[in-house]
Amino acid sequence: MYEIKKDELTRKNVFAGDFPIVKDVGEVAAGATVRQYAPVIKTADGISEATAAGLADLYGIAADDSADGGVVCMLTGEFFADGLTLPDGVTAEALKPAFRKLGIFLK
Repeated sequence: MYEIKKDELTRKNVFAGDFPIVKDVGEVAAGATVRQYAPVIKTADGISEATAAGLADLYGIAADDSADGGVVCMLTGEFFADGLTLPDGVTAEALKPAFRKLGIFLK
């Protein structure tokens, strides 16, 4: 007999408001992997995920996983802090002041 399969979908809402979102595309640093909704920094080598030591150099939030050596980054906007993919040793509270200077607001 036929069986009806049931799946569950859990959506991850990261967008928190209607503040304008500005995006940019950049090259990922050699050997780096950028995950979706991770805070990122931009250096001469390219874009990589932020670390606890590099919060002063924040560039934005990755809009998607890095693919083909590039990544789309959101440079402004309102986002839910619990929707971000935080690197080890980085907290949303530590990101708030640095992101505020860029026009990124965490709720």
